[in-house]
Amino acid sequence: MIKKLQNIIREHLNANRNTYFFLLLSFVFGVITGAFTVNGLSAMQKDELSNYLHGFLQLFGNQHVSSGELITAGLIENLKMTGLLWVLGVTVIGIPFIYMIICARGFVTGFTSGFIINALGMKGMLLTGFALFPKEIIIIPCLIGIGVNGINFSMRLARNRAVPELQKPGLKTAFLSYCLVALLFTGLTMVGLMIDAYVAPVLIRMIAPLVA
Repeated sequence: MIKKLQNIIREHLNANRNTYFFLLLSFVFGVITGAFTVNGLSAMQKDELSNYLHGFLQLFGNQHVSSGELITAGLIENLKMTGLLWVLGVTVIGIPFIYMIICARGFVTGFTSGFIINALGMKGMLLTGFALFPKEIIIIPCLIGIGVNGINFSMRLARNRAVPELQKPGLKTAFLSYCLVALLFTGLTMVGLMIDAYVAPVLIRMIAPLVA
Protein backbone atom coordinates (compact mmCIF):
# COMPACT_ATOMS: atom_id res chain seq x y z
CA MET A 1 0.00 0.00 0.00
CA ILE A 2 2.77 2.41 0.99
CA LYS A 3 4.81 1.50 -2.08
CA LYS A 4 1.78 2.07 -4.32
CA LEU A 5 1.21 5.46 -2.71
CA GLN A 6 4.88 6.35 -3.24
CA ASN A 7 4.58 5.42 -6.92
CA ILE A 8 1.46 7.57 -7.31
CA ILE A 9 3.19 10.55 -5.68
CA ARG A 10 6.31 10.04 -7.80
CA GLU A 11 4.27 9.87 -11.01
CA HIS A 12 2.32 12.96 -10.01
CA LEU A 13 5.49 14.94 -9.29
CA ASN A 14 7.09 13.85 -12.57
CA ALA A 15 3.98 14.77 -14.55
CA ASN A 16 3.74 18.20 -12.90
CA ARG A 17 7.35 19.03 -12.16
CA ASN A 18 7.33 22.17 -14.32
CA THR A 19 4.22 23.53 -12.63
CA TYR A 20 5.64 22.77 -9.18
CA PHE A 21 8.92 24.40 -10.16
CA PHE A 22 7.36 27.65 -11.36
CA LEU A 23 4.99 27.88 -8.39
CA LEU A 24 7.91 27.27 -6.04
CA LEU A 25 9.85 29.91 -7.95
CA SER A 26 6.95 32.34 -7.44
CA PHE A 27 7.01 31.63 -3.72
CA VAL A 28 10.78 32.11 -3.50
CA PHE A 29 10.49 35.37 -5.45
CA GLY A 30 7.87 36.54 -2.95
CA VAL A 31 10.12 35.59 -0.02
CA ILE A 32 13.07 37.49 -1.48
CA THR A 33 10.92 40.53 -2.26
CA GLY A 34 9.45 40.52 1.24
CA ALA A 35 12.87 40.23 2.86
CA PHE A 36 14.29 43.11 0.82
CA THR A 37 11.21 45.25 1.52
CA VAL A 38 12.27 45.32 5.17
CA ASN A 39 15.29 47.38 4.15
CA GLY A 40 12.97 49.95 2.61
CA LEU A 41 11.19 50.69 5.88
CA SER A 42 11.86 54.01 7.52
CA ALA A 43 13.62 54.17 10.88
CA MET A 44 10.33 55.12 12.56
CA GLN A 45 8.50 52.17 11.02
CA LYS A 46 11.27 49.80 12.08
CA ASP A 47 11.18 51.17 15.64
CA GLU A 48 7.41 50.77 15.86
CA LEU A 49 7.52 47.20 14.58
CA SER A 50 10.48 46.39 16.82
CA ASN A 51 8.62 47.69 19.88
CA TYR A 52 5.61 45.62 18.91
CA LEU A 53 7.78 42.52 18.50
CA HIS A 54 9.45 42.92 21.90
CA GLY A 55 6.08 43.60 23.54
CA PHE A 56 4.69 40.47 21.92
CA LEU A 57 7.58 38.35 23.17
CA GLN A 58 7.24 39.71 26.71
CA LEU A 59 3.50 39.12 26.68
CA PHE A 60 3.96 35.66 25.23
CA GLY A 61 6.48 34.75 27.88
CA ASN A 62 4.36 35.96 30.81
CA GLN A 63 0.83 35.00 29.83
CA HIS A 64 -0.93 31.83 28.74
CA VAL A 65 -1.92 31.77 25.08
CA SER A 66 -5.05 29.82 24.18
CA SER A 67 -4.22 27.08 21.70
CA GLY A 68 -7.86 26.98 20.67
CA GLU A 69 -7.79 30.64 19.67
CA LEU A 70 -4.59 30.10 17.69
CA ILE A 71 -6.12 27.16 15.81
CA THR A 72 -9.29 29.13 15.09
CA ALA A 73 -7.37 32.13 13.78
CA GLY A 74 -5.03 29.94 11.72
CA LEU A 75 -7.93 27.89 10.37
CA ILE A 76 -9.80 30.97 9.19
CA GLU A 77 -6.67 32.35 7.52
CA ASN A 78 -5.84 29.08 5.77
CA LEU A 79 -9.42 28.39 4.67
CA LYS A 80 -9.52 31.82 3.04
CA MET A 81 -6.28 31.04 1.20
CA THR A 82 -7.18 27.48 0.16
CA GLY A 83 -10.75 28.51 -0.70
CA LEU A 84 -9.52 31.28 -2.96
CA LEU A 85 -7.08 28.93 -4.68
CA TRP A 86 -9.90 26.42 -5.19
CA VAL A 87 -12.20 29.05 -6.70
CA LEU A 88 -9.47 30.23 -9.08
CA GLY A 89 -8.92 26.64 -10.17
CA VAL A 90 -12.48 26.34 -11.48
CA THR A 91 -12.09 29.44 -13.64
CA VAL A 92 -10.32 29.53 -16.97
CA ILE A 93 -8.58 32.82 -16.16
CA GLY A 94 -7.46 31.79 -12.67
CA ILE A 95 -3.95 30.55 -13.49
CA PRO A 96 -2.04 33.87 -13.27
CA PHE A 97 -3.87 34.73 -10.05
CA ILE A 98 -2.80 31.44 -8.49
CA TYR A 99 0.82 32.38 -9.15
CA MET A 100 0.18 35.83 -7.67
CA ILE A 101 -1.35 34.39 -4.49
CA ILE A 102 1.55 31.99 -3.93
CA CYS A 103 3.95 34.88 -4.54
CA ALA A 104 2.03 37.05 -2.05
CA ARG A 105 2.18 34.24 0.53
CA GLY A 106 5.93 34.12 0.01
CA PHE A 107 6.11 37.88 0.47
CA VAL A 108 4.41 37.61 3.87
CA THR A 109 6.81 34.86 4.93
CA GLY A 110 9.85 36.79 3.67
CA PHE A 111 8.81 40.07 5.23
CA THR A 112 7.98 38.51 8.61
CA SER A 113 11.17 36.48 8.88
CA GLY A 114 13.25 39.28 7.36
CA PHE A 115 11.99 41.81 9.86
CA ILE A 116 12.51 39.52 12.85
CA ILE A 117 16.07 38.78 11.76
CA ASN A 118 16.70 42.47 11.01
CA ALA A 119 15.42 43.48 14.46
CA LEU A 120 17.03 40.73 16.53
CA GLY A 121 20.00 39.57 14.50
CA MET A 122 21.13 36.02 15.25
CA LYS A 123 18.47 35.78 17.93
CA GLY A 124 15.93 36.57 15.23
CA MET A 125 17.13 33.58 13.22
CA LEU A 126 16.55 31.44 16.30
CA LEU A 127 13.06 32.84 16.78
CA THR A 128 12.21 32.42 13.10
CA GLY A 129 13.39 28.83 13.19
CA PHE A 130 11.21 28.00 16.17
CA ALA A 131 8.15 30.16 15.46
CA LEU A 132 7.74 30.14 11.67
CA PHE A 133 9.68 27.30 10.07
CA PRO A 134 7.89 24.29 11.69
CA LYS A 135 4.45 25.23 10.35
CA GLU A 136 5.66 26.75 7.07
CA ILE A 137 7.45 23.57 6.04
CA ILE A 138 4.06 21.82 6.09
CA ILE A 139 1.62 24.54 5.03
CA ILE A 140 3.58 25.96 2.07
CA PRO A 141 3.94 22.63 0.18
CA CYS A 142 0.21 22.07 0.72
CA LEU A 143 -0.65 25.49 -0.71
CA ILE A 144 1.62 24.86 -3.69
CA GLY A 145 -0.03 21.46 -4.15
CA ILE A 146 -3.47 23.11 -4.18
CA GLY A 147 -2.13 25.64 -6.67
CA VAL A 148 -0.84 22.90 -8.99
CA ASN A 149 -4.16 21.10 -8.70
CA GLY A 150 -6.01 24.30 -9.59
CA ILE A 151 -3.76 25.09 -12.56
CA ASN A 152 -4.24 21.59 -13.97
CA PHE A 153 -8.02 21.77 -13.68
CA SER A 154 -8.14 25.29 -15.08
CA MET A 155 -6.10 24.16 -18.09
CA ARG A 156 -8.48 21.25 -18.60
CA LEU A 157 -11.43 23.65 -18.60
CA ALA A 158 -9.66 25.79 -21.18
CA ARG A 159 -9.04 22.75 -23.42
CA ASN A 160 -12.68 21.67 -23.09
CA ARG A 161 -13.88 25.10 -24.14
CA ALA A 162 -11.59 25.02 -27.15
CA VAL A 163 -12.96 21.60 -28.15
CA PRO A 164 -16.69 21.61 -27.26
CA GLU A 165 -17.19 17.88 -27.89
CA LEU A 166 -14.80 17.15 -25.00
CA GLN A 167 -16.77 19.14 -22.44
CA LYS A 168 -18.87 16.40 -20.88
CA PRO A 169 -16.81 13.17 -20.99
CA GLY A 170 -14.81 12.85 -17.80
CA LEU A 171 -15.34 16.43 -16.66
CA LYS A 172 -17.51 15.49 -13.68
CA THR A 173 -14.97 12.89 -12.59
CA ALA A 174 -12.15 15.38 -13.02
CA PHE A 175 -14.02 17.96 -10.96
CA LEU A 176 -14.64 15.45 -8.18
CA SER A 177 -10.95 14.49 -8.21
CA TYR A 178 -10.02 18.18 -8.15
CA CYS A 179 -12.20 18.78 -5.08
CA LEU A 180 -10.89 15.71 -3.25
CA VAL A 181 -7.24 16.64 -3.83
CA ALA A 182 -7.89 20.20 -2.68
CA LEU A 183 -9.66 18.84 0.41
CA LEU A 184 -6.74 16.49 1.12
CA PHE A 185 -4.16 19.27 0.99
CA THR A 186 -6.42 21.52 3.08
CA GLY A 187 -6.66 18.77 5.68
CA LEU A 188 -2.87 18.41 5.71
CA THR A 189 -2.51 22.11 6.53
CA MET A 190 -4.20 21.26 9.82
CA VAL A 191 -0.98 19.50 10.84
CA GLY A 192 0.84 22.81 10.44
CA LEU A 193 -1.88 24.60 12.40
CA MET A 194 -1.60 22.07 15.23
CA ILE A 195 2.16 22.66 15.36
CA ASP A 196 1.57 26.41 15.35
CA ALA A 197 -0.98 26.14 18.17
CA TYR A 198 0.57 23.53 20.45
CA VAL A 199 4.29 23.22 19.66
CA ALA A 200 5.41 26.69 18.55
CA PRO A 201 4.06 28.49 21.68
CA VAL A 202 6.04 26.16 23.94
CA LEU A 203 9.20 26.72 21.92
CA ILE A 204 8.67 30.50 21.80
CA ARG A 205 8.06 30.60 25.54
CA MET A 206 11.32 28.75 26.08
CA ILE A 207 13.41 31.11 23.97
CA ALA A 208 11.49 34.37 24.67
CA PRO A 209 13.76 35.30 27.61
CA LEU A 210 16.78 34.91 25.33
CA VAL A 211 15.52 37.12 22.49
CA ALA A 212 13.19 39.64 24.16
